[in-house]
Amino acid sequence: MRIYRLMLSVFLLALVPIEAGSRDALAMWDSRCEECHGDPGEFAGKYLWDIGGQLQGQHHIDNLDLFMRNHYAPDHELEAINNMLLARANSPVRFETECGECHGDAREFVEQTIWVRGNGITGMKTGLDIDEFLPTHQGLQPEDIVFYRKLFARIAGKPVP
Repeated sequence: MRIYRLMLSVFLLALVPIEAGSRDALAMWDSRCEECHGDPGEFAGKYLWDIGGQLQGQHHIDNLDLFMRNHYAPDHELEAINNMLLARANSPVRFETECGECHGDAREFVEQTIWVRGNGITGMKTGLDIDEFLPTHQGLQPEDIVFYRKLFARIAGKPVP
């Protein structure tokens, strides 16, 4: 009788849906996506954007979630994959493309010239908050400043102000 209870318990546990994020998103990417799309950081940095906390791609701009649901990933894994890609979207690839000629590698730039503290991000050389400095630098627009604030904070390992 005990064996039947054990078998029934195992069977019922198998029916419980897996929570989003319960499996490592990187492991899911490696097993399902890497063969075609390569490294998730490079992929997200080149093809995806964080627009107001929502992931958006170059293709399927109007409904990336629907596309991802129909693209070999089970529903219970989508949230974890989406969150992983969202964290990597707007990555240093943009910095390297737009700023690298003068400022080099994004990580080195942040480590050597940016001070992230509390709710502010300050340039060590200028002493100015980036919200004051960046509007005067290379004609950057408000959405660019938001992007770079998030990028610098993420590279510095701090909460995004």
